[in-house]
Amino acid sequence: MRLQSSALVLAALIVLTGCQTTEFAEVATEDSAHTEDSTNADSADVADVPESAKELYATSALEIVKSFPVSGMECMDEFFDSYVDVFGINVIASGASDERLLHTAGVLAQYLDNDADGTPDDPAIAKYLADNNYVFPVWTVEVREEFWSAPCGIDKIKMVASIYHTGEHSGTDGLWPIGGIERSGIWDSNLEEVWHLVSVGFYNRYPDDFDDRKSALTAAMDAARGGYFPEEPSNYPDGAWYTYTDVPYPVHVHEYFYWAVVTNFGALSPEILPDRCEHVKAEWRICSKADLQKIDAAVFELLNNRGYAIPKIIPDGIYLPVS
Repeated sequence: MRLQSSALVLAALIVLTGCQTTEFAEVATEDSAHTEDSTNADSADVADVPESAKELYATSALEIVKSFPVSGMECMDEFFDSYVDVFGINVIASGASDERLLHTAGVLAQYLDNDADGTPDDPAIAKYLADNNYVFPVWTVEVREEFWSAPCGIDKIKMVASIYHTGEHSGTDGLWPIGGIERSGIWDSNLEEVWHLVSVGFYNRYPDDFDDRKSALTAAMDAARGGYFPEEPSNYPDGAWYTYTDVPYPVHVHEYFYWAVVTNFGALSPEILPDRCEHVKAEWRICSKADLQKIDAAVFELLNNRGYAIPKIIPDGIYLPVS
């Protein structure tokens, strides 16, 4: 989702510690237009949760609690009513169904523990996010505005992305495939927004390869865009396969990282969602892992051959560790 400009000053204050350029850049452009999931967002988002899905989420290993689990932050309960701790990172919700909250938290858990052994695949990533008090909200526009107008949490928590659970912000609210994209046949906006949180760990823990200003990741992105453009070009060169628009350079990097990851684990494959790749081709033009290896060999090598804990299995939001 994108935070409105009225929230930017407070948001900036929250993220001015740690790796300042990465975190500030992502939040400072949250009011930019983003149209990837604008089609049919309202109708998909507000559909009733079926009983079969409720049964699925009842099996989740994650637990909902009703008070914010950090001492001295009781004011959070004035805005949020449900919380899930995922390896020390809190997914916080206001007015969301249990299934939607567990789905978002499950996507986060599956990104961090993609092999489902009960521990983060890269403990350093989870620890960075937990130690720096990152949270991920599942909320509404109204709650967002109320929260950012109050002093609660301003010096103690950080957020870089969030998702709406109602259809009130049609360009950027969530598509909710309860049970995952393969069960539901619709896209999951959580795959993008939650990854924007997880990726902060990579930018900060492994800057040589993932820094959003100069790294192996930015070099791969520059090739995908047809050259290095510190400012967005009026027209991308012929042959570019990544052509995002209207945001600063670091946010181009964030979106590119997301596209590469979801392509790498097969979520854009026509075998999963037949029309998905066609739907996003104005921004991204690679549909499969095989094509990613052939067309964007640099990012494929970065994701698959350097030992990083990049998720390889599509999260479905139902976190069931084997241990």
